[in-house]
Amino acid sequence: MQGPERNLPRLSLPPTVVAAHLRSCAEELAGSLRSDGQTATLAEISEVVTQLVAGQHALAHALAGLAGRVDARSGALAAAATVDVEVVTEVLQAAACAVGCSAEALAEAEPSFECVSESAGPDTRL
Repeated sequence: MQGPERNLPRLSLPPTVVAAHLRSCAEELAGSLRSDGQTATLAEISEVVTQLVAGQHALAHALAGLAGRVDARSGALAAAATVDVEVVTEVLQAAACAVGCSAEALAEAEPSFECVSESAGPDTRL
């Protein structure tokens, strides 16, 4: 394995359980960062961005892994229409690419988040 994949933990829970937990955590994060939610410091928000970048990279790898499993060349999917399997595979590959690009874009903004935090003060609450 190369890059971020080598740091990913091995799952001990079924993927459906992990995916449900991911969704719950994402919903909780979204709720906590709404304008009417609990305030956060700029330092905390900067750390959230760092964690989101890593999470998006991991999610991109997960989507790519799903695409690999739903490959039309898999004998396990012989009963399914080839065109449908190809569509699902392409959509998963495109989603993996999009999430990866989103992670890269967010990562490029990390220095700006840090500058804003340093300029306004890391303890500034938003």
